[in-house]
Amino acid sequence: MTIMESAEFAAEQIRKAIIAGALKPGDRLVEQQLTDMINVSRHPVREALRLLAREGFVELRRNRGAVVSALDAASVVEVYDIRMALGKIALTYLLSEEGRLQPDDLKRIEKLANNAVKFADLKDQTDTVSNDLEFQQAIIDATGLQRTIRYFSELTGDVRRFNNLLGIVYTDRRGDAEKYVVSLYEAIRDRNLPLAESVWDAKFRKAMERYLSLITNSPSDGASKQA
Repeated sequence: MTIMESAEFAAEQIRKAIIAGALKPGDRLVEQQLTDMINVSRHPVREALRLLAREGFVELRRNRGAVVSALDAASVVEVYDIRMALGKIALTYLLSEEGRLQPDDLKRIEKLANNAVKFADLKDQTDTVSNDLEFQQAIIDATGLQRTIRYFSELTGDVRRFNNLLGIVYTDRRGDAEKYVVSLYEAIRDRNLPLAESVWDAKFRKAMERYLSLITNSPSDGASKQA
């Protein structure tokens, strides 16, 4: 691999470990340990840490090196404000002109909306969370707007990290599915832009409020709480 390819590979491995919670907020990222773990040289690791710092996963501190970024309220608000804005860009693009939303894309969104209701009755919430993220991405993907797609997709890693670190438990998954997913699909199907924007906004604000509540009330070990 080239140095750039090695750096991107290293960044992907470190990013996955951070999202999964194997590397926790405040953990020091020692270059030599990372080179041994990932099996690449120190220069690509150093470049990888710079990349992850730009993404917000890593904080580069003078005289202390790199550490995994803290999970704080400001980070949650920033991520959700951006995702809300990108979603509104997508909805406006798709629904403001007839013919932009392709039938195959609408079918994909419909299938994921139906899955949300089906998965709500499963004991394990894993499928619900994954399906919801795919539902959101399907709406963004339908636009074909490459920058919007890329930026939204990149921030999904942050959302997965929030879930893993805070151990959020969703207690009314069927209600959420009907109120925020099925109703959003129906608004998109009917090309009702004001309603679609309203549901999208409510959906993301509810998610943000849940995370902020857990950050405010949870102990530092990120113990699970119901939401």
